[in-house]
Amino acid sequence: MLDNSELQKLHTNQRLFVMEMQARGIDVQIIYQEIELIKAEYGTHIEWILDRDSSITPYSVSIICGDKYITKKILEQNHISVPMGEKFLPNEWELSILYAKKLGFPVVIKPVFGSHGDDIYMDIENEIELEEIVRKVFVNRLNKAFIIEKQFEGKEYRVFLTKTGDYAVLHREPAHVIGDGKHSIKELIEIENKKRKERVNCLCPIAVDEITENYMKKYHILMEYIPKKNEKVYVRHNSNVAKGGLCIDYTDKIHPSVIENCKQILNTFSGLAYVGIDYMSKDITREQTSDMYNIVEVNTVPGIHMHMKPSEGKPRNVAKYMVDMIFPETSKTKR
Repeated sequence: MLDNSELQKLHTNQRLFVMEMQARGIDVQIIYQEIELIKAEYGTHIEWILDRDSSITPYSVSIICGDKYITKKILEQNHISVPMGEKFLPNEWELSILYAKKLGFPVVIKPVFGSHGDDIYMDIENEIELEEIVRKVFVNRLNKAFIIEKQFEGKEYRVFLTKTGDYAVLHREPAHVIGDGKHSIKELIEIENKKRKERVNCLCPIAVDEITENYMKKYHILMEYIPKKNEKVYVRHNSNVAKGGLCIDYTDKIHPSVIENCKQILNTFSGLAYVGIDYMSKDITREQTSDMYNIVEVNTVPGIHMHMKPSEGKPRNVAKYMVDMIFPETSKTKR
């Protein structure tokens, strides 16, 4: 049994996961702190868990879903709505510009492999802007394959779903500040980030990076601007939680067709017990016809902190749902 000092060494997602297991009488040991490899035992049942990957997570599916392009093509072949887009190598950057022109602006560019919203550029409105990002970021800095997609206009959600039908849904709102009529945007970000360091919920500090700077420049927003009282000012388009996005529980607000779509996705990747789906919708409270939604990512190791401690709304114990799948024999002994 890990004590509190040992638990605090774990990343928040892993810590909540371990706490759920220990509450059921599952013995947990940290085997390798640096990569958070843990060993979980319940009677004769032993699991080696790495980043919440266990024996029930098919390795091949984990690798497939890590590749955003392959995932897109598999979903497309299974009649699931995804953004139109193609993959390009760094030496194909000129071809990528031509493709984007044919696809039509605005477009999104993102790496084939990546997480936490890193190096995702949205609202690209012309070929000059796109060429600058492609050459500066994906050719000269990253030198990695990238995807160009038609930008889908809708709100972003994260849907967590298990093959037994348990689910939780969040609306992810992009990072923003609320004006008080006194402080500049820069000061409001600093004030907000100081609060968020206390980690009472899933909120991460608002990132101020190249993507923030590009977004604010595009929309002519200055860090020195003082928003009026209650004025909401977004500082980036991407809603990733790691970059300061808000997590608002929407589990009880969605249309049933959302979960039906997500069940189809889960079944598409054979053997997957649970999944986190980045789901965009024009209106998630209405029936999801093919033109109403797009799937932008499938996560085999979904975050749980955002559901268990959302910035707004009812907490959902998705750690319970995951442990129910990995150690089903303990599902009746949980607290």
